[in-house]
Amino acid sequence: MRSITTPPELIPVRIWKAQDGSVPIFDDPTLSFTILPWHSRPEANLEVTIFRVETGQISEIDLEVAVTLAKMQVLTEKQLRLLYSDKYGKGHKLATRLRDLQKMGWFDGWYMESDYNKREYVWSIGIAAKNYLGFVMGMNNLPNPIALARNIPHYLSICAANELRLQLQQQKIIFDGDFVLYPHLAPNAENPLAVVKMNTPVGPIVMYLERLQQTKKPLRFMKFKLKRYKDWIEKEGHLPSPFPTPNPPIMLWSCATEEGVKEIVGSLNYLPEEMFHLFLIDEHMDNIKHAFFIAIKGEAVGEVELKRFNFDFLE
Repeated sequence: MRSITTPPELIPVRIWKAQDGSVPIFDDPTLSFTILPWHSRPEANLEVTIFRVETGQISEIDLEVAVTLAKMQVLTEKQLRLLYSDKYGKGHKLATRLRDLQKMGWFDGWYMESDYNKREYVWSIGIAAKNYLGFVMGMNNLPNPIALARNIPHYLSICAANELRLQLQQQKIIFDGDFVLYPHLAPNAENPLAVVKMNTPVGPIVMYLERLQQTKKPLRFMKFKLKRYKDWIEKEGHLPSPFPTPNPPIMLWSCATEEGVKEIVGSLNYLPEEMFHLFLIDEHMDNIKHAFFIAIKGEAVGEVELKRFNFDFLE
């Protein structure tokens, strides 16, 4: 059994905490990761996998889950339960099935835990599913199971992005194709983590989604992104968008805690007015309507006020 633990040099001196003292799991610097073991290395040969699909050992639902994971790259078991509760019923049925398929190389799984967070599982497609989806179903841009296994902590940013995606899907604000991870927007353009098109009563709203991770030098990252996007606006007049909309895209900065947002924004000289900035905060994601904030810099150095921003069309 192999563990992947955040190297000590990447652990900040202070940990950003939510107002209740918890540490949101998608940005917990103390998490340790362990890949789920195999009793024997699974047979992921394409011919064997095709046989398993044709004989029902890998079912239509199993294939559907694999397509979902391929599109979303990584999901926690909790997120998968939310998506497939109508097909699997009680959570333990899905959990058992995921582990059975992991032994076939259809999925790869890890568990993560820390003193702040109880054990949670993370899932992605395995070699067998990648081969089948690519060679039989013709899907492109599939996650690389080997790259995922080498650096699974890096993909927690995508889990956080997918939390927004799932909640907007549940409310029918976005549909298939309205959420694009790592979009290629234009030659030489700075591409965000994701672009989201929300379908609203007043027309489409496009958002550039970026994740501010405590473990990834978030202040430096935000300054870099702000400069690149500001330069693009000065050059072209607007940020590129794959979705037609009369309004410029909103900058949506995802962060785990209010504390983190205040520390980052308080360390900036200013927020460029060429863009409208919103902050999506994990600690309020139990109700997504209450998770969006505007950050207002005060006159004093480091002074930041957060004001909730309401999208009226959200429940």
